[in-house]
Amino acid sequence: MFIFKLIRYAMEMQLVIFLSLYCKLFNINKSSHQIGLLARKYGPKLGISKRANQNLKNALPSLNNEERSEIIKDMWENLGRTAAEFFSIKTLIKERERINIKGIEILKDNIDNGVIYVSAHMANWEVIPIAIKYTDKKIGAVFRESNNYFFNKWMIKKRKLITEHQFPKGPSGVKEILNFLRNKGSIAMLVDQKLSNGVKVEFFGQNAMTASTPAALSLKYGYPVIPLRVKRRDNVNFEIEFFEKIVIDKTGDLEIDTLAFTREINLFLEKIIKDNPEEWFWLHNRWDKRFN
Repeated sequence: MFIFKLIRYAMEMQLVIFLSLYCKLFNINKSSHQIGLLARKYGPKLGISKRANQNLKNALPSLNNEERSEIIKDMWENLGRTAAEFFSIKTLIKERERINIKGIEILKDNIDNGVIYVSAHMANWEVIPIAIKYTDKKIGAVFRESNNYFFNKWMIKKRKLITEHQFPKGPSGVKEILNFLRNKGSIAMLVDQKLSNGVKVEFFGQNAMTASTPAALSLKYGYPVIPLRVKRRDNVNFEIEFFEKIVIDKTGDLEIDTLAFTREINLFLEKIIKDNPEEWFWLHNRWDKRFN
């Protein structure tokens, strides 16, 4: 069993290397467009797209079959573009004009404090720490290790081009994150995916295991949690908008307040996903049937 898994991982890594080399043959606009079109054509035919369709049925029940089908095609195109753009991440770092920032005054107001930024896997989420670094702020990112050892090493190396401060997802990284915040660093977290050791909170009308780390760190230590969204504009250009920090009416009960705070984050994510459903990662197994 192990040898077959090793062979599969090696083949997956070869595909990544091939796509990386292919994208280097073209400028970022062309490679993003081409890989996006390939993903749009073939992605919906993959079995995993059935999960995306079911997730859309559950989360946005008012959509008809045709509307769901179009969203899934658009989603795959966005994912293809995001992959191609990641291979050319140096271009996104260098060419600042590709990222338009709204709400920059919120960033500047917190320039001297540790901040927790929260968002979702939307548009090209890799540009989030790039945009925050434009303010010369020390920014760290939380990542989930891939099961593929070869890919994981490659991914970490690429992401360190964006920020050298990388923290593993889950309890093992919380202590490191807290120390980083205490030293006036800020953390970018994508909190839209299922976390087995999270808390059960409503998301699109269904219970979902959700990361409680942003809420817990804010409630215990006072670090502001600032939500943001990324939107894809024309071609390889993006808009990032920062919103006012999450605020709740505290009860004094940490468990109750953590749930309420996390629910507020989920409500924000619901809104930005509803605004641009085609840019969210609908393939993820977000909802556990045991809780619904």
